[in-house]
Amino acid sequence: MRTVKLERTIRAPLADVFEWLTDATNFQRVPIIRRVTLVRPGNLVEHGVGAVRLLVTPLVRVTEEIVEYEPPRLIRYKLLSSYPPMRIQDGCLEFKETEGGAWIRWTAHFEVDAPLFADLWTAGMAPMVLGGIRSVLGTAEKELRRH
Repeated sequence: MRTVKLERTIRAPLADVFEWLTDATNFQRVPIIRRVTLVRPGNLVEHGVGAVRLLVTPLVRVTEEIVEYEPPRLIRYKLLSSYPPMRIQDGCLEFKETEGGAWIRWTAHFEVDAPLFADLWTAGMAPMVLGGIRSVLGTAEKELRRH
């Protein structure tokens, strides 16, 4: 299993950053993401606990469920299905208000499900996962700075 962590501060109000990053439909404006679909809204809030979302990129297709949602400090998700197949995939976004804006730590755990060389495939996927997270945070930062 691999863990990827990325921290960034976005110069915008914490509530705005939390809202942007927890509404996965915003991810459609990220250059590497082709499509995002909210398959099922959350139990109490549209993008909260129980929400199921589908993210499609040129190389990966992932269906995730939101399992924890505590505005404006935390959202946690877990894998329901994926291509390429993964045994494990979950993630957590933590948020804190700072003098410079909103601090975010995005942590993702994943493991490719392959009959041979699973560790190698998982290691090879780590830069793609990190690049995807960077792209999402970069797009959020650009859009939130405009407001």
